Amino acid sequence: MSLLANLKSDESIAGERDSVGGSVLDSALYKAKVILAYLTKASSGAVGLVLNLKTEAGREIRQTIYMTSGTAKGGTNYYTNKDGEKQYLPGFLVANSLALLTIGKEISDVATETKVVNAYSKEAKADVPTKVEMLVELLGQEILVGLIRQTVDKNQKNDAGEYIPTGETRDENEIDKLFRARDRMTVAEIRAQAQSADFADKWEAKFTGVVKNKSKGAGANAGTAGAPKTAGTPKPKASLFA
Repeated sequence: MSLLANLKSDESIAGERDSVGGSVLDSALYKAKVILAYLTKASSGAVGLVLNLKTEAGREIRQTIYMTSGTAKGGTNYYTNKDGEKQYLPGFLVANSLALLTIGKEISDVATETKVVNAYSKEAKADVPTKVEMLVELLGQEILVGLIRQTVDKNQKNDAGEYIPTGETRDENEIDKLFRARDRMTVAEIRAQAQSADFADKWEAKFTGVVKNKSKGAGANAGTAGAPKTAGTPKPKASLFA
């Protein structure tokens, strides 16, 4: 029997996908350009922003950032903490920062157009042409990305339909913070009318080359030290981001 006999194709198995890059980047600041930015909706009803960024070295950063909670939790861009205070979802803050730091608009004010892109289909188990709402104003914009390399659990679905850790881990990238490309300023620094972009240096000093362990049993990661305080800072009547 030929050694190739067990290598027959099976349509029930996901086939080859066209992809460039895909390897995990080290934690660092990367200047990148927005290649794709479109809306998606999870089965839970949560609204996400699908991002495809390309660094100056041609490496891709791909992430889906969920800006709202699911339908069962109200579909809002905030949650209420144990003290009864409303806090924005981290995904909304990242998406809103992207819009403010590139085109000077809140994410809710960014224009969209229906476009067709190759997006992954669970049913087809492949990338298929899909109509999406593209945030066209963001395309081609430059942004400075604070990217984290982190170790997470590999999960699998149990008999109850819940995803549980397998005991194995994998590394992935997560967008932690965004900075304006031309001057390294954050949204908080711009709103506070800071004279210098200090937080980018603090971020680099703390996270460059670091791998966060977010796998099961890892200690909780503390918030980023030195982040500018924004509570009580009034929003200016005229936009500071234009």
